Amino acid sequence: MSITQLPPAHTMTPEQALASAQQEAGDLKRVLIIGEYDNGDLFVTNSRLSCAEALWLIKRAEQYTLDV
Repeated sequence: MSITQLPPAHTMTPEQALASAQQEAGDLKRVLIIGEYDNGDLFVTNSRLSCAEALWLIKRAEQYTLDV
């Protein structure tokens, strides 16, 4: 699995993280964005993903974080 490393996200604002990801936008096939509001509600949006495909992408990301 090939992973594009972005700068450390723990110091970035949401605007900075989105701008950083946008630099890769032309090369991406599909995108899943997950955010959290101050009240704990989730914000989820995607491009060209069914719910099953979004879950598959989440599980791939989960596996990547466990392997680091």
